[in-house]
Amino acid sequence: MIPNLKTVLMLLYTLIIASFAVVGLLFDPTGRLYIWMARYAWGRVLLAIGGIRLVVKGGEEILLKQPYVICANHASQTDIPAIFCGLSIPVRFMAKKSLFFIPIFGWSMWLARMIPVNRSSSRKARESIRKAAQKVKNGTSVLVFPEGTRSLDGQVGNFKSGAFVLAAMAGVPILPIAIRGSHDVLPKDSVRVKSGTIEMIIGSPISVEDVATSEKDQLRKRTHDAISRMFETGNPV
Repeated sequence: MIPNLKTVLMLLYTLIIASFAVVGLLFDPTGRLYIWMARYAWGRVLLAIGGIRLVVKGGEEILLKQPYVICANHASQTDIPAIFCGLSIPVRFMAKKSLFFIPIFGWSMWLARMIPVNRSSSRKARESIRKAAQKVKNGTSVLVFPEGTRSLDGQVGNFKSGAFVLAAMAGVPILPIAIRGSHDVLPKDSVRVKSGTIEMIIGSPISVEDVATSEKDQLRKRTHDAISRMFETGNPV
């Protein structure tokens, strides 16, 4: 399948912004400038190039100084710019380690202190989660797509356990987010962006107080239920 003009322009713009981000991070190693650029200079402009309108619902319960493990369903590459634009708090995200070796784009992720996940073995995956938990304890909100990959049909899939082990280890609330419409503008099996509307529904934080890592399935079910209900109804829960 041949990319359309919107896709090409979005890719070129991402490359340009990533290049500026790499340079900017040399002067601001904290990554704050990167997050600002991701929200305002990249995310909003990128969605506009694609003719994509973002509608955000909920989020009134977010505490600006509280770190979260943010869990969202994942159906499209447009989910990440939507989340950067729609959240009122800075966020880093976990991504497979191979993405960090992509020239310019991957370098900017390293410099911005995004969190690589090594999936080559269960031991290395657990170590990635442990490092992420330490970042969250230090005040960094982390985005995880618990399905582990993009949904082929746009529906909410099964959740893996890593995000919930992370939240229990860090002792911070889970912030559930449902994303609707992103599959319609750019499904996993396509490289042709379509104009449309993405809805981002932010639910109430889910407490992990007194929850042990061994009880991760309880957190997984509560989070999956919340995201599924928001995805179906379009309203925060």
